[in-house]
Amino acid sequence: MKTRLFRITSVCFFIIFLFFSISCTDKSPSNQVIVVGSQWYGHIPVWIGIEKGIFKKYGFDVKWQFIGKSMDRLNAISSGEAHFASLGEIAMLSAMAQGNTRFYWVGNQDIAPGFEGLVAKEGITSFEQLKGKKIGFPFGASVDITCRLLLKQHGLDPKKDVRLVNLEVGDVPSVFQTGRIDAAIIWEPGFSQLVSIDGATVLGMDTDTEVYKKFGTMTGPDVLIINKAWSDEDRLRAKRFMKAYFESLKWVDYNSEEAVKLIQGKYINQDLSLIQKNIEKFIWHDIEDQRRIMTDNGIFGQADYIVRILHEDMKVIPNKPDFRKWVNLDILSF
Repeated sequence: MKTRLFRITSVCFFIIFLFFSISCTDKSPSNQVIVVGSQWYGHIPVWIGIEKGIFKKYGFDVKWQFIGKSMDRLNAISSGEAHFASLGEIAMLSAMAQGNTRFYWVGNQDIAPGFEGLVAKEGITSFEQLKGKKIGFPFGASVDITCRLLLKQHGLDPKKDVRLVNLEVGDVPSVFQTGRIDAAIIWEPGFSQLVSIDGATVLGMDTDTEVYKKFGTMTGPDVLIINKAWSDEDRLRAKRFMKAYFESLKWVDYNSEEAVKLIQGKYINQDLSLIQKNIEKFIWHDIEDQRRIMTDNGIFGQADYIVRILHEDMKVIPNKPDFRKWVNLDILSF
């Protein structure tokens, strides 16, 4: 009797264990993906992939974590704390110049110039009036090079004629409004906040720089990077994730109005109509576009140009990295 009861109990426990194991399969560590980013519009494909269940359809439990600065995002990817991110090209190239090989460059998802500008406080209406003044922005981001290029184009030496102040992304509007700095430069949604402050004047945009005039891009276009170790561990998994990401991007491209309604208030705190207006200016690059974009005739030429500026003109990186060695398009399902 006791033996029979033991067998029945054992079978019951086995069935419970088996059921629990199966139910947890989709949330196993190998299927959990940490994606990091800011409130910038370039992250919309990830947000939509989460909200529409696209990542889940491909077997991924994607968690979104806010990290404002591009370089901080890159560090999270490099350390393995996160798996995937979109960030500014400047941060990526800077990390490459430092010999960081713990990530792959896997794409450029959009082109969206005209969303970051240098804004001065009341009473400053020209670049000449910036001499001796404080300008705030997050160092190592696209706005870093935009600011320096604009200053140089107007005869000011960024190292001698002004004082550059390193700020957190989310702090730029509030620090500017309190008067602790005389000018600031940031991308959306912070840029609209700067412009809305009484007496503020827009002195220049990224579209006024030599980079835009030569290539038609932002000074630091959005790039996609993925943790190298995670990708190498299971190439098919990485390929499946990228397929899900670009499916989300295509959905955004074809359903921008619905996309804005899904993300507004949850991922980005900005007026619905303003987000919609700005998103309409985006040019999204789907997975097939990467064949053309990720070439010498595409974004590579622009990246070479930026590397030269960073190394020779600004002297903020120790060498000119061969960024092509970080490119991995094998995990894209063409």
